Amino acid sequence: MIRTTRLALAVLPLLACLAGAEAQENASARALASNYQLADALGERKCPITLEARTASPGFALTFDRTACSKAFAHLTEVVAWQPAPAGGINFVNAKGVAITEFSEGVGGVYEAIRDNDGVYFLTNLRIADTPETEPTDLLGNWSLSRPGGPTICTITLTNEAAGEGRFTLRIAPGCDSAITAFAPASWQLSSGDILMFSKSGSLIRLGRNEEGIWSRLPDQFQPRPRPLLMTR
Repeated sequence: MIRTTRLALAVLPLLACLAGAEAQENASARALASNYQLADALGERKCPITLEARTASPGFALTFDRTACSKAFAHLTEVVAWQPAPAGGINFVNAKGVAITEFSEGVGGVYEAIRDNDGVYFLTNLRIADTPETEPTDLLGNWSLSRPGGPTICTITLTNEAAGEGRFTLRIAPGCDSAITAFAPASWQLSSGDILMFSKSGSLIRLGRNEEGIWSRLPDQFQPRPRPLLMTR
């Protein structure tokens, strides 16, 4: 009897710990549950996805058009559920609970994932990001490019002069840093709330706006971990 009692007393804290972890995970799921949009780095492929707080082994339920979305994002064929991840992230998991896509929390309701040998993906919480969209006319004029904590390395001008393919002409001032002149930005475009800067050769830099209103460089399929670049007035 004494041994049984001791065993029960030893198990109780473990059960309480497990119950607490489950409650915390459920609370995280409720906070993250919403309508989302999955998109590739260029914003050319998109898929509406709903994350639910309803339990669905091995995580929580998610719904999307499997036929259409799996054609746009092949890895979705393996995804059966989602799980809250550490540091506010979101994981899409397969039937065994293995993460297929791991999204880290960004800013403004946007999460990003880098899949090796595949590309960069963005998952946008439409409930949070559902704000009046920035218009191209809001962005016209001079902007400063810099590194975090550093001085201006280039001044650029976003114009409304047509440059073809839905883009507008971008001009750079004399004396810009060699990293900018080597890229040679020539045009720009507003896409899915992000600014796309195109070089003369067609290369791309994507900038997203954070909660402070600062535009910062986002990863892309060619540079999943690019050197930081900020764009401010």
